[in-house]
Amino acid sequence: MGSTSSLAVVRVLGYAGLIPFVCAAFLVVSASPHAALSAELVGSYALAIICFLFGSWWGMAQSSAVRTTLMLSNALLLLALAVYLFAREWWPLTAAWLLVGAWLCEQSRSLFPRYAPEYRVMRTVLTLVAASSMGLVQLAAQAE
Repeated sequence: MGSTSSLAVVRVLGYAGLIPFVCAAFLVVSASPHAALSAELVGSYALAIICFLFGSWWGMAQSSAVRTTLMLSNALLLLALAVYLFAREWWPLTAAWLLVGAWLCEQSRSLFPRYAPEYRVMRTVLTLVAASSMGLVQLAAQAE
């Protein structure tokens, strides 16, 4: 996966990236006075993460010459943007599914390069925590 120092940076940035997801889920589930703002902020943050993930597929597609990856990244990003803009009440659930869907797609050896085992474990944990957090935000919003 690279040098030890780059692996450390990837770990720190990856796990630190969960802080907004976990904090927002906690604030929303605990009915904090800041729950609505937290839900709005984490929704925007989730969109940024999803854009980042699907954008990274372009680089991977360039190195493997698999056009399916490019088309899939565009289609899923357009879906994300449409739900975010026009069906915001369903965005947390959609974001959760897109995060899991991206992870599932990345398990395909025909579309993506083989990841280092450390990265694969970290990516799985990040996906599960972020998607679960967005799911909790959706459930809390539906309960209101």
